[in-house]
Parts: sequence; C-alpha cells; structure tokens
Amino acid sequence: MADVVVVTGPPGSGKSAVATALADLLDPSALLEADWFFGRWRRGAVDPWLPEAAPQTVPAGRAALAATVELARSDAWVVYDGVLHRDATRDLAARAAGAGVAVHRAVLLPPVDVCLARVAARTGHGFDDPGATRDMHAAFAAEADGADDDGAADGGSADGTVLRDAGASPDDLAARVRDLLHAGALRVPGPVPTGGARP
Repeated sequence: MADVVVVTGPPGSGKSAVATALADLLDPSALLEADWFFGRWRRGAVDPWLPEAAPQTVPAGRAALAATVELARSDAWVVYDGVLHRDATRDLAARAAGAGVAVHRAVLLPPVDVCLARVAARTGHGFDDPGATRDMHAAFAAEADGADDDGAADGGSADGTVLRDAGASPDDLAARVRDLLHAGALRVPGPVPTGGARP
C-alpha cells in the first residue's frame, strides 16, 4: 500500500526541514519538493505566490501532484514538501485513491511573527515577501480555526493535524509527524484505497 504524507504550511513554517527529516525516518521514502515544479518557468515567469501567476501555478501544481501519486505507486512513502491548502489536499486524496494511494497531511503553523522572522533571515532563497507570508499564514490559520477543538498546541481535523510548536527542532517535529502518521491522525478523507491504509 502506498502513502503520501503532505508536510505543508506558510513560508517560514519549517516545512522543508521537517519534510526532509521525515523522509529520512520513513523507509522506503521519496521527497517531492513542490517548489521545483513552480521553478520550471523561465522566460515570462511570474512569482508563484502572486494571483496573476495562476496560468503557470495551476499546471505546475497539477504536475507536482501527478508526480507525487506516481512515486507513491512504487509502494514508497512519498513526502510532499510544499504549500498545499485543504481543498487542493482533498483533490490530491481523491486522485490518489484511484491509484490505491492514501494521503496524510501535517500543517506546520508557528506564530506569524516566527514565520516572518525566518523568511527575513533566509539567504539564497527566492521568496522573501512579508506581505505574502502574512496572507498565506492567515489562510492556513483560517483553515485551522475549525480544526482545533480544545486550544491545544496540536489540533486534529478530518484534514490532518495542525502543529503549532515554534520551539521544536525539525527532527523533533518530524518524529512527532511520524508518530501521528502511524497513529492514523493525519489521514485525509477520500475514497478508501484498495487494501486499506498502511499499518
């Protein structure tokens, strides 16, 4: 049985570091970095976080999701590292179920000031827009508002789990995601793949 684990969140949430560490904890595993697909545009490229980039980001996003499902067909854990909101994750789950692939989702959502500070401190990274960081953080926070039922640091929902701990290391967060994954807490709803979920 194949599985996809989406590690998502706004810029500066730590998703790339956590996704890399998580892929190292799962065996066999593949790491899919969604930014690679958005970065394939050369001449005429529009920054993918801008609304006018949709004619480029939509096909690039579809290509990333298709590659994710294809990698998962190899019976590996595929860790998807990228911004993937709830509706897009549900679309992935529906597409993946037809291929016998289960989808799980962990949302990293430290406070917005932590994300802004991390984005500002980046070097050699193509994204440094504080306004877009705030907007994406707000979008993930709005999704999470209905998921957190008790005010705890981690909130569960039918669309995965929200991890709000800004102080944990990427390795610690990856281990927490792995444990939640094995406990079934990250599963995204969708048609049940043939064979059921991986134990």
